[in-house]
Amino acid sequence: MDSDCLIKLTKSRLKELVCKNFSIVIPQLVKEETVDNAQGHPDAMVIKKNLEMKLITSDKLPSSFKKGEDAIFTVFQQGKYDGICSDDKRFIKRLRFFNIPYITPAVFIALLLKDNKLKINEAVEKLDSLSPFVSDEEYSAIKRILANWGRQ
Repeated sequence: MDSDCLIKLTKSRLKELVCKNFSIVIPQLVKEETVDNAQGHPDAMVIKKNLEMKLITSDKLPSSFKKGEDAIFTVFQQGKYDGICSDDKRFIKRLRFFNIPYITPAVFIALLLKDNKLKINEAVEKLDSLSPFVSDEEYSAIKRILANWGRQ
């Protein structure tokens, strides 16, 4: 998971639910960006607590990368992970090029609904809380899924 997704999930108060239902691993560089270099920010304190409680795991690969996306890409290639969480458009293009599965923050809501970890009304509330932090395109796509939920 990249820094941006981690912060968006934290700000929308969706992160704990995601962390309890998915195995979340961040590279050391993402930890540095979101915790070590952001001390004093409320998000940093919450993420640090999640790391201490093992809700989020920090990969121990050396932090020789300049960009979080490069670290994430390398961690993914060296581990047995299902995908990468990012909503950075340029990074997603790279993931698509290499045929690497990815997920954006709002997609977690649909997955949690599908797995019966959220009810439809809760999913709508979670999407609304995430909406200020995601693109209109991402919001609209998940909104359509939620609007059609149960009609299949």
